[in-house]
Amino acid sequence: MNYCIDGLAASKMQGTDMFSYSREIISLLNSSTTFDEMHAIWDSFPLSFYWERLKNIDFVPLTIDRTKNDYSKLVEFLTENDISIYHSPNNGFSMPEKKVCKYITTIHTLYPMADKKNVDEKYLNKFIKMVPSALAISDSIIVNSEFTKDELINYFDADKEKIKVVYPKCSEIFKPMEKVLCKNFLKRNYKIDYPYMLYVGSITERKNLELIIEILKQVKAKENNIKLVIAGDGSGKRSVYLNKLKKLINKYGLDNDVIFLGLVKYTHLPILYSGALCVVDFSNYNSYPLSIVEACNCKSVVICNKTPVNLKVLNKCVVYAGYDEVIAIADFIQGMNDNSSYKNQIIAKFSTPLSSSDEQLLSMYSL
Repeated sequence: MNYCIDGLAASKMQGTDMFSYSREIISLLNSSTTFDEMHAIWDSFPLSFYWERLKNIDFVPLTIDRTKNDYSKLVEFLTENDISIYHSPNNGFSMPEKKVCKYITTIHTLYPMADKKNVDEKYLNKFIKMVPSALAISDSIIVNSEFTKDELINYFDADKEKIKVVYPKCSEIFKPMEKVLCKNFLKRNYKIDYPYMLYVGSITERKNLELIIEILKQVKAKENNIKLVIAGDGSGKRSVYLNKLKKLINKYGLDNDVIFLGLVKYTHLPILYSGALCVVDFSNYNSYPLSIVEACNCKSVVICNKTPVNLKVLNKCVVYAGYDEVIAIADFIQGMNDNSSYKNQIIAKFSTPLSSSDEQLLSMYSL
């Protein structure tokens, strides 16, 4: 049985949940015996060292006109290579209109439908056009949480019988890193030699970064050298929101206390998580909190809000706080900075977040 996955996210979209999701699937398949032949449609050559070492995956330089949604070359490839299963992990995109084998699509988020006013109109229109077609032609629809399943049914009346909840797999690189290693690495690579709050994720309005800056303002009202480190993409259309944040930072006199790293190397994230005083995330909308799960697996203290998904996936492995508890959050952060044993006591009480094992992830291909 032959298999093909669209590797767009893994090859071109570092810093996104879809990148991490696709990376784990392709890496896992490389070491599995699930399929006879495995192909990944690839958009970035030459291959990096990480991908080059995956010898059981055939990386295919197929030229697809994605802007025009022309997947005729993909259909030809699937047919000529006798593909049994084609998987599009791209949130309803990159699914051919012609059916030539079994199709699987993964839906990560319905945010464009949930908050239309904050979504680019061109992208929204494309989303509304492409997703229903992908759902209709797919033999199986994979979602990352019960929340996404409910939203998919609500917005697109998706067939319940097709939908399967499979949590993403958190990469094994996310584990606690030794303190001295973190200290030396962070100073050498990022000039970080101070305690820091950490946010990892895209710089968009739904991430509610104003609240995190408000927390920092309260933290800095006390005598300390704590800073806020933000690791995430603020380029392109995100720059409007980024500039808005910078104005707020300047207003509060925090220009020297907020550090924007931009996109960081994926392999650097475990060290950033492990070295942080705490990780903060108050996203207004999330379908699966992957960056928080990564932080939890690094034994970081994560402070976040109570969303339905967070409560289900994270359970007792984070510290929950409300939007109106800024002063209390600041006091809590100061307390950990003053007393490392207090922080260790908190970490010792945490449980493990929900994510998929190798077997659970591969179960999506049981059609």
